[in-house]
Amino acid sequence: MTEKIPSNDEIIAMIPSKTMREYLTKINWQFSERDRGILRRYLAPKNKMEFWTVDRSDSYITLPHPFRRNDIVLVYDEPLFRRNKKEKSFSLGIVWGPKNDEEFWEFEERARTKLKDSVDFSDVSITVDFLCENGFFDHDHPNPLQIEYPELDPESCEAKLLESAVKLQKGEGSLEETDYFRQKYIKIVEKKRSESLGFFRRTLKKLLRWLMYRVDG
Repeated sequence: MTEKIPSNDEIIAMIPSKTMREYLTKINWQFSERDRGILRRYLAPKNKMEFWTVDRSDSYITLPHPFRRNDIVLVYDEPLFRRNKKEKSFSLGIVWGPKNDEEFWEFEERARTKLKDSVDFSDVSITVDFLCENGFFDHDHPNPLQIEYPELDPESCEAKLLESAVKLQKGEGSLEETDYFRQKYIKIVEKKRSESLGFFRRTLKKLLRWLMYRVDG
């Protein structure tokens, strides 16, 4: 029996990122039937390894997105590894590329011509510098389907640290300012970690007392 390929609207509705859903709808982007089949395997796999164990040699697709260099973004974990989980985990970061629409479509042209024999779905990605718990950044290449613009409190320490880092990447701001917010951010992370550990210890003590009561009873 031939598998039903989702419609364009159905595929867009399956995308985790609200930003991407709204953007693709706004520009009226139409995925081909081939592309919708590839996206279905990524967004709603029948089993955990379905997407990564099939032949991906012809799985590159064009996926327009609004994310440009120095944008502050929120990145969800991959849908493939989130199935059956109640909550989505995420990280904050700064987009490294592309810097504008022209650069995006230049890469798309190369991917479709010069690189067509060496790209697959894993190359449908954006370089993002992720904010780590130590206040520094580490980069990765998430899929745009997992990325959206966050609603951050502009007065929060993480927002100020991210904005300060963006200014540095633009050649503005100062290392002193960024390090100031980095140190504040580290203290907040350490406090949250300590509170979480304290909650775990209190819960463990309650559990042990309950077990001892059951044994004595």
